[in-house]
Formats: sequence, C-alpha cells, structure tokens
Amino acid sequence: MPKPLISLDIGENYYDPRDFVEATVYGEELGFKRLWFGDHFMPWFHKSDRSSFVWSVMAAALERTKKVQLGPLVTTPIGARYHPALIAQAAATLDNMYPGRFLLSVGSGEAVNEVPFWNDRWPAWRERMDRLCEGITLMQKMWTSTKPFSFKGKYFSSEFLLMYTRPRTKIDVYFSAVGEKAAYRAGKYGDHFVTLSPGNSAERIRDVLVPRFREGQKAAGKKGGKIVVHVDYAFKTPAQIIKESGHELSAFVENAVDIRTPIALQKAAMAITPERLSRFVHSCKNWDDVIKRLDEYVKAGASELILFSAPVKKEMDAVAKNVLPVF
Repeated sequence: MPKPLISLDIGENYYDPRDFVEATVYGEELGFKRLWFGDHFMPWFHKSDRSSFVWSVMAAALERTKKVQLGPLVTTPIGARYHPALIAQAAATLDNMYPGRFLLSVGSGEAVNEVPFWNDRWPAWRERMDRLCEGITLMQKMWTSTKPFSFKGKYFSSEFLLMYTRPRTKIDVYFSAVGEKAAYRAGKYGDHFVTLSPGNSAERIRDVLVPRFREGQKAAGKKGGKIVVHVDYAFKTPAQIIKESGHELSAFVENAVDIRTPIALQKAAMAITPERLSRFVHSCKNWDDVIKRLDEYVKAGASELILFSAPVKKEMDAVAKNVLPVF
C-alpha cells in the first residue's frame, strides 16, 4: 500500500501574518512537502483576535521557500467574497510565479465569511453548491482557453473573458465535501476529494464517500483523483478540551456554517458537549494511538493526511518527529 503524504494545516487565526510565513519556512526545513492555510474574512471565534488576508500571506510564504507546496483549505469562489474569475486570476498568477507549488482547495463557504459581502444574505446549501460548481467550470475554462470567450451561466456571465497572465502548470481543484451529494460533485467538477474526520469515519469515507466521488468522476469521464483527509485529534479527553479551550470549538457546533458572526460562533461553542465533540476529534493517548488512527484512513484509501499544527514550532516538531518517519 503506497504511503500517504503527511501535510500540515497551519490555520489563519490567533497569530500575526508574519508568523505564518515563518512557519512555512520552518515546515519546509522539517521536511513537509505541503502546508495548508485557512482562508477566512473573520475568524471562527472572537477571541482569536486575528484573521489575515491569506492570499497576501501565501505569496510571501512562496517567495521565502523553494519547494514546499501550499494553498488555502478552503477558498470559496461562489460570488460573494470571491468571484470565481478573481480566484482564477489569483491562482494563475501564483502558479505563474511559483510553478507547480500553489494548491487550490475550494468549498461552498461559511456565513461568517460570506454574509458581509452578500448584503446580509445567506443562500441555502443547494444554491451555494451550484454556484461553486459553476464557478469551478468558469475557472477551469479561464486557465485553459487561449482565446477570448464568453460564459453564460446561471450565476456568472460575461461576454468577454481571457486570462492574460496564464498559469505555467495545470492547476488541480481540491474539492472539499462532507456529505454524499457534495462528494459526487467533487468527482464531477473537481480533481481531488477532501473531507474531514472523524466527522466522517474511515469506514464511511471508504464505503460511502469515495464511491460517490468515483461516480461523479465517471459521469464526467474522469479517472484517478486523490483522497485527502483532514484528521482532527488531541491528547486530551473531550471534557478536558472543553474545560481548557471551549471557546475555540465553534467549527464543531451544529450548523456552524450558518452562524454569521465570530461572537455568535464563540457563544455557541461554549455550549458544546463532550458527547458531540467526541464525534469530531479523536481523543488519543499518545503518538502510537495517533498513528493507529491515521492508518485507518490510509486503509480506507487516503493518499494525503492533513494534521493541524498552527504556526507553532513545538507542534510542527512533534508531527515531524512522530509521524513523518512512519509514513
């Protein structure tokens, strides 16, 4: 069985922009081949007190490094905060400057980031997903068309489009999906499939989501595609996590994507129960336990495993020391 790629999610909250740049440099020195950044307009919780414009940070990080690949996990080209043509241009420019090193992961968005740009409107999941898929189609056409073209979609239309500064390599789209319907669309419109665990167990990924992803690929006449799993774990019990840092758990509250402000998200996080948290974070005793959990996802077909570290050298060192040698 091929070994998976181990990459880090260094986030975008709590720290200043320069910290993420320095963490990228350090991650490359440690031997990581990929680093993923968050892409938020406002943070998941109010006490974070930071939320950088990640596209500026990524450009600086690419300039300071030589080989490491990096990208947003995830960005949202659905026409509120970002028009897909703008993301297509930003991605093409970074790939033009740093060929093959920029990664693009996309998703349907969260209210805390999109509502301020949508006149306080927050469409239902179906519309956001339709916008995402149409946006991906537009981006792919912009990257590949060598002549001006018109685009007529339900949400995005233009009589004249052309990417004048072109990407130097093929830009793959990593499509973030949690449920079955999104997994199918990931296969149909994206190149690779990204999901979260343990919210999705290894068994569910293997038996439900990956088959749906492959069905979508088949419908679009595509093959291959990587399976990427973001694995959340902690060396504490759910009760300990809640006691020490409950305000940080807003991503795990029910309907978090529909909550509109960091203050409201933080308040909702304070009510999370240990039972609910245990569904979204692996509680591990030691690194051997982590390795066993990761191996479950490898056996389920994952070709890349993303672990969270934040831009903290101690945490990055721990993953490099305990996980990289194994995989």
